Amino acid sequence: MNATLEQSDSATTLAAPGARWWHRAAYGYAVIVALGLAYFISKSPLQVNDCVDNLLEVQRQGFRGTVVSQFLSHAFLRPFLWAQLAISFDLANGRYHEMYKAIHAVQLVATALLFINLLRVRSLAGLLAVPFGVAVLFGAHTFTGTIVEGFPINTFLTIVVCCLMAANLSLGRPAWWRDVAAAVLFVFAAFTVESGLLVWVIVGAAWLTGARGVSTRGVIATTTLLVGYFVLRFGPLHVGMPALIERSSGFGFRVLDPPELIALFGARPWLFYAYNVACQLLTVLFAEPKGGVFVFVRRLTSGELLPRDVMAVASTTGATLLIAWYVWTRRGEWRRGVFGHGERLAIVFLAVWIANAVLSYAYTKDVIASPAGVFHALAATMAFAHALARIERMPSFRPSVAGLTLVLMLLSTGWAVKLVGVHYHLHDTAYLNRNDWMEMGPTTTRWQVPEDPRGAAMIRELYEQAVRMRVPGTYFYPGQGWRYFESW
Repeated sequence: MNATLEQSDSATTLAAPGARWWHRAAYGYAVIVALGLAYFISKSPLQVNDCVDNLLEVQRQGFRGTVVSQFLSHAFLRPFLWAQLAISFDLANGRYHEMYKAIHAVQLVATALLFINLLRVRSLAGLLAVPFGVAVLFGAHTFTGTIVEGFPINTFLTIVVCCLMAANLSLGRPAWWRDVAAAVLFVFAAFTVESGLLVWVIVGAAWLTGARGVSTRGVIATTTLLVGYFVLRFGPLHVGMPALIERSSGFGFRVLDPPELIALFGARPWLFYAYNVACQLLTVLFAEPKGGVFVFVRRLTSGELLPRDVMAVASTTGATLLIAWYVWTRRGEWRRGVFGHGERLAIVFLAVWIANAVLSYAYTKDVIASPAGVFHALAATMAFAHALARIERMPSFRPSVAGLTLVLMLLSTGWAVKLVGVHYHLHDTAYLNRNDWMEMGPTTTRWQVPEDPRGAAMIRELYEQAVRMRVPGTYFYPGQGWRYFESW
C-alpha cells in the first residue's frame, strides 16, 4: 500500500534530484505569503459585530458557564468553540488584540504548511505550480471570509485547518497514532462547529481510495464517533437544527430577511434548503452565486458588471475546467481503480464539495464552503502541475504546447490579481473596523453594560486601541481599485 500511496502520477510526486530543496522552497513561499496576509490582519482593529458580543459573553460567564450553556442550546452544539474563546480570553489578560491576531496568524501559517505538505512537491515543475496553488488557496472568494473576519477567533479557519490535518493524516504513512489523532480531531472539530463533520468525510473518502494513513479500525472508530454525535445531539441534549427565522439569507438576486423567507418557504422549507445546497455547489466551482445571490447575473443584466466580477467567475471557472481536464486525462487509472496521490486528492475534493454543500443547507454563506474551496485549490494545483509536466514532455514546436501554455498563463494572471485583491480587502476591512468603533463610541449602550464595570472597561479599552491605530486603508491603491479588487 505504501508503494501505491507514493506512486508518481504528476510532477508534484515525481522524485527528482534536489527534490528536498523543491519541497523546502514551496514551504518557504507559502509561509511568506501567509505571513504577508497576517501582517495586514494585525493592522486591523478587532471587529465590532459578533466579536464584542462574544467577548462580553465569555467575560460574564467564565469558562465553565460558557461551555455548559452550549449543552443547553436548542439550535447549536459548539462547546469547543466557546472553550477556545474562554481559554484565549483568560490568557490574553487584557491584551485582546495581540492574542486574537496572533491566533489568526498561526492559523494562516498552519493552513499554508498543511496545504503544501499535501502537494508533495518533488520537482521543478511541481514547485512552479505552487504560486498558482497558493493564489487559488488564499484568493478564493470562499476563503476571504476566513481572513477578514474574527469572532474574535475565525471558527471557519479553524475548521479549514482541521480538514487539512485530516487529509494529511489519511494520506500519510500508516501508523497507529494517526488513528488516535483522527478520532480526537473529529471530536474537536464536530463540537466546534457543524462543518467540522467534514473531518469524517475526508477520512472516509481517503480510505475508499486505498489510502491507509488512517487504518480501517481508525475509520470505524471515527464513524462510531459520528453516530454518537448525532445520538447525543438529537437525543439527550435535544439540540435541533437552525430554523428559517435564525438569519437572513440570499435568494435569487437579493438577500431576504427571516419574515420574507418564512412567507415564501414556511410551508415547504425543503425547497429553500435545496436551493442553498445547489448554490453552495455552484459557488465553489464558478464563484457564482455569492451568498446565495446571483450577483454576476444581476449586474450583467443591469449593465453594472465590474471587471472584478468577470475576473472572479473566469478564474474560478478556469480552475474548475483545469481539474476536469486533469480527471479526464487520468480516466484510465480511475477505471482500473489505480489511484495516485493526485487522484486521491481529486476524489477527496469531490466528497468534501458535496458534503460541505449539504451541511450548508440552512443558509448560504461563502465562507461556510471554505473547506471545499481549499480542496478545490489542492485539486487545481495538482492539475496545474500535471499540465506543466505534459508541456515539458511535448515537442516545443507543437501548437498544443503554445495553447496550453497560454491558458496556464492567463489562469495564473487572473489568480495573481485575485490574491492582490485580498490585500485590498484587508485594507478596506481595517478602515471599516476602525470607523465602526468611532461611530459606536466608548460609552455606547448597544451592549447594555452600564451595570457591568468590567465589560464597560473592556469596551473602552478596545475603543481606544482601535481609534489609535493607523490603519492602512485603501488610499494607496488606484482610485478605481474597487472595480478590480473585491471588498465589502
